[in-house]
Amino acid sequence: GPLREIEINTKLTAMEQEVSFEDNKEGLIGIRLARELEHPSDKPEIFTDAGGNPTQVAEMNNERVTGKYRSSEGIEGDNVWGTRGKWVNLMGRIENEPNSLVILDNPKNVGYPTYWHARGYGLFAANPLGQKEFSKGRETLNFKLKAGQSVEFKYRILISSGETLSDQQINKEFESFSNK
Repeated sequence: GPLREIEINTKLTAMEQEVSFEDNKEGLIGIRLARELEHPSDKPEIFTDAGGNPTQVAEMNNERVTGKYRSSEGIEGDNVWGTRGKWVNLMGRIENEPNSLVILDNPKNVGYPTYWHARGYGLFAANPLGQKEFSKGRETLNFKLKAGQSVEFKYRILISSGETLSDQQINKEFESFSNK
């Protein structure tokens, strides 16, 4: 099937003073997913809105939900959350057509290989700056830029309609992207 690629290159510059990026789980690049690509859940979830107010949902409605995460390390499903990997493939079906949505990290990025904030409820994010959060305090990055310094982050998103991408196909794309 057709394969689309989106490359995202972000350059951050500390203009006049030092800038600190304290470790947290809020991520650097994230995608909000179509309902069909969410990961089925059979356990209660607690969602927190922008104001910090928690809402408990006793049981998720899994109707039309077909998503499944798989990382470059062979980890699958909910277990991908909080692990490091070169890429994550989200596979699912939309209107009965197989799809893959993949985010590739780049070896030149700070915090490579990134931690993944891959949640079943439709948030798919790469977060190289949340090491303390994801490692339960074993690692800390707290990245800083001194005044005048810049940092670049590069990601490639693969979107495949009509077929699910294999690890081998994604690794080939990753090798190509790694050399950029």
